[in-house]
Amino acid sequence: MKAFKLHNIRLILILGVLFFLVGFANHRQKSKPVKTLKVELLDASKIFITEVEVEALLNEVLKANGDSLINENRLATFENILDANEMIKSSEAYYTLDGTLSAKIIQREPIARIRDKGFYYLDAEGLAMPLSANYSPRVPLVSGVSPNELKEVYPLLVKIEADDFLKKHIIAIRKKSEKNFVLEVRDREYLVNFGQISYLDKKLTNYKVFYSKALEYKKLDDYKRIDLQFGNQVVCTTKL
Repeated sequence: MKAFKLHNIRLILILGVLFFLVGFANHRQKSKPVKTLKVELLDASKIFITEVEVEALLNEVLKANGDSLINENRLATFENILDANEMIKSSEAYYTLDGTLSAKIIQREPIARIRDKGFYYLDAEGLAMPLSANYSPRVPLVSGVSPNELKEVYPLLVKIEADDFLKKHIIAIRKKSEKNFVLEVRDREYLVNFGQISYLDKKLTNYKVFYSKALEYKKLDDYKRIDLQFGNQVVCTTKL
């Protein structure tokens, strides 16, 4: 019985020492200063905001708090500041054991440039996004569409962004009249009369089939207008 009690006491003492050491180590870790900053752009092929600019945002938070000590409670503040930036979609901030404050950044993704009393982007979530001084992506230019009408053309932009051929091929979308949109394509003189933003898959598939056949027979330069608005038909108007 005494041996059992002695064993329990010894176990409690060992656990107590372990908890003390862990707590002491955590306290020392939290008392360490932030030695360096590390920023990782998860899609570095498109730089709408630079690593230097993100580091500046992190430094602003450190200065605002009056010290640069490691503090887990500040991570949410870092992320809130970063997420509020108009070029950032989401962020993750964390500390490493060597005293580095790290941040992983997912940038917003423009799918169109909008012309409306100036220029701005429409991002992949259908939200307005300012232009960047660091990078200009190759996306379709949308004109003749008011901010309230962007939700009408947004589904077409999503389809274009998801298709490698269309993404490279379609350079502009213009609202010609009520419920009537015209597409401009790269390196061709003809316009594509798309009609209403409806039956997207059918119209885009029809156009891609037409383009492939016309390219094969070297007829693309013969046309001045391609009309997709008549159901399953692709109606072509030739140059005079």
